[in-house]
Amino acid sequence: MNSTNKIAPHETFDLHELLTFKNICATKSSTMNAMVNDEELKSILQQDVTVSQQQIRDLESLIKMSEYSTQK
Repeated sequence: MNSTNKIAPHETFDLHELLTFKNICATKSSTMNAMVNDEELKSILQQDVTVSQQQIRDLESLIKMSEYSTQK
């Protein structure tokens, strides 16, 4: 991060890539949770969804710091 608390363009692209990956992970875990019968596996998948949702929020807040963000 530079001295004006803005994220550089290449960092923004990296964060966007991570955000996309975490969205895919959350979607997959959520979908698989509906198809699983084992309660322990259901619990693991639900935990993954919960953690992924928090990580998505964190990544979104970082992306808002980008000089390319339209949301301030």
